[in-house]
Amino acid sequence: MNIKPKRAIIYLKSSEGKILSYLNKVVASKDFSYRTFGTAIEEHLTDAIVKVLAEGGFIKNKKDYFVSPHKNYFPDFELKTKPSLAIEFKTGNLYQFRKNKWVVVKNSENDMGTLNEWLGKIDKFGGENIYYIFVTYSFNSTKDKKVISVEIAPFYYFLGINKGKVLKYREKDGNLRPKNFGIIPPVKNLEQFKDLLVKTIIYRSKRIIKKHKSIILKFSNNSV
Repeated sequence: MNIKPKRAIIYLKSSEGKILSYLNKVVASKDFSYRTFGTAIEEHLTDAIVKVLAEGGFIKNKKDYFVSPHKNYFPDFELKTKPSLAIEFKTGNLYQFRKNKWVVVKNSENDMGTLNEWLGKIDKFGGENIYYIFVTYSFNSTKDKKVISVEIAPFYYFLGINKGKVLKYREKDGNLRPKNFGIIPPVKNLEQFKDLLVKTIIYRSKRIIKKHKSIILKFSNNSV
């Protein structure tokens, strides 16, 4: 398909409201659990994207796109433009069930890809051709379950920055974490992301080395 990815993403972004409306119709017609909604909605999000892109002339047959065969495959949806457009699905609930009650949260703590994988993804697709579709929803103990927003933007717009002024991540596995709901994206462009990615890898490595040094010292002293 000899179409530039930018044209497709502009059209897709203009259809955010249409996708939101479709997802809320799906939510109203089915009995979703708050525990599984984040993954269960992906099938319907895929249906909405295919319908929208077909209406826009970006999909003419099944050869024009590819859907992820399993949860560990990247991306969730690939549009065969030139070059290809990689689209990942992310979802976040504004509520969490903690200590037997529902509470409002600032962050959904999604897995946004591991530190060590991002350079490979950028090499394959080009950093400006990787987008997230972030679905924010409101599920709690009430019957008023609904999708609040559908936002389509470059992947780095959704990433958080921690107190160390590097990308927000989980230390045990290096999984990146999102920004808080409703705030202005702290990562503004691809170059800033690349710079922060290198700094974050170094920052995490130093913390791990320091932690392991203390463990080695502790056990070395005990063995004397």
